[in-house]
Amino acid sequence: MNEIVVGLTDYLLTLECAVFAGMLMRITGGSPETRRFFAIFFFALALTSLTGGTYHLWFADSTSLPADVLWKTTVVSLGAAAFAAWAAGACLLFAQPLRGRAIKAVLIEFLAYSIYVAAIDDHFWVAIANYIPAVIFLGVAFALSYRRRRERPVLIGLVGLIVTGIAAAMQRYGFSLHPYYFNHNATYHLTQAIGLFLIFLAALFFVRNPLQGARIRS
Repeated sequence: MNEIVVGLTDYLLTLECAVFAGMLMRITGGSPETRRFFAIFFFALALTSLTGGTYHLWFADSTSLPADVLWKTTVVSLGAAAFAAWAAGACLLFAQPLRGRAIKAVLIEFLAYSIYVAAIDDHFWVAIANYIPAVIFLGVAFALSYRRRRERPVLIGLVGLIVTGIAAAMQRYGFSLHPYYFNHNATYHLTQAIGLFLIFLAALFFVRNPLQGARIRS
């Protein structure tokens, strides 16, 4: 029962994030680079949830090759979401050429992370440890943006990032709404869904209303 609920909540996250990515990509005008990285962020999370949900539903505790591929895809996809969070934050904070250098640096980090989890250690806590600094950086970008222009969607997005951090802590330390019917992984997915919706509202605002004026330069 635990794995069924976890898998279903994963699939709901997949649908939510896929819809968010699609909506962002349909926006015309605004900031194409910011739109691209926020869309990658949600698409990567959709893939993470899809493969993770499939693993929990059909391959839980399996040591087969399909199970291993599904799980490694899950943790690599979460690394891609972390990369996109770093890149989106760089778009909000930095002007060129500093922005380009920052994005190249986090791309190298993502490639190194992917090799590590594929070949050495694919525990989920490794993926979370890689993801949290990116979320913190994006939170700093949101906070500094809110300092410059006190728009409600920016503050809502900042709250959403805090909620996703709380979700990760709940998953790491095993907090659950019910130990059998809604375990810590399902509780994590539910809390994450709320946080991601709030982040999406901020992403829409940033894409439609690109920041005018100087950013941090090299």
